[in-house]
Amino acid sequence: MAKQRTERAARRSFVKLCAFIALFLSAVIFVIGGLLAGSKAGTILDLVAKVALLIGIAFPAYEYARGLKKGWRIVYWVALVIYALGCTFGVLKGFQII
Repeated sequence: MAKQRTERAARRSFVKLCAFIALFLSAVIFVIGGLLAGSKAGTILDLVAKVALLIGIAFPAYEYARGLKKGWRIVYWVALVIYALGCTFGVLKGFQII
């Protein structure tokens, strides 16, 4: 009998794949960005690495928060927005806009 893959299993493997790719990309980009620290290219690479981590963390965290009470789901969304704003303001500061 062939093993059938459920939709839930497929979603879980997608989440794991996103987390792995985000970790790998972030590690490589942080090293390259560290070598270019202080330049605009370094600032952009730092943003890309942070966004990759955001994607890698957001999916598994959402899967976890989805099973919790409403208050924890609100905490999830607030933390996600704060992280995204922190990345944005970090780039603006890196470009010396603010």
